[in-house]
Amino acid sequence: MNPATRILVSVVLMLPGAAANAAELDWMAGHWCGLRGKTFNEETWLPARGDLMIGMHRDTRDGKAVGFEFMRIARQQGTWTFLAQPGGGEVVPFPATTINGGSVAVSNPQHDFPQRVTYRRVDADTLHARVDDGTASGQSLEWTWKRDCTVPAD
Repeated sequence: MNPATRILVSVVLMLPGAAANAAELDWMAGHWCGLRGKTFNEETWLPARGDLMIGMHRDTRDGKAVGFEFMRIARQQGTWTFLAQPGGGEVVPFPATTINGGSVAVSNPQHDFPQRVTYRRVDADTLHARVDDGTASGQSLEWTWKRDCTVPAD
């Protein structure tokens, strides 16, 4: 490899999200759940395989489904991209901006809300998620889930 190519490869590998391999996102895999107010939330992620993770989210309250989302994290053009489909609707892409061991942040400044989504592994059995308007102090929603928690009785 000539020096110019070596420099280009080094720069590409330093781009946010570009250097992440599938195993770096496997900490998200599992069934996560918990209560947010009176709403029971569940989020399930399959481990990454073939540059693709598949996830789904479901909210229930008083024995009734009140929301759901299909999700994927796929490598697109060398960058991990979170592909959200709230309510099964149109896909909204959020390219990764940061991937560090037990956390990932994705962003889409052109989207109304949210503009940023972050997942952070708190410990082996706790996953924290946050969606926000792209700022630390603006509009946001947060969830903290435990692995394989008990589903409340309806």
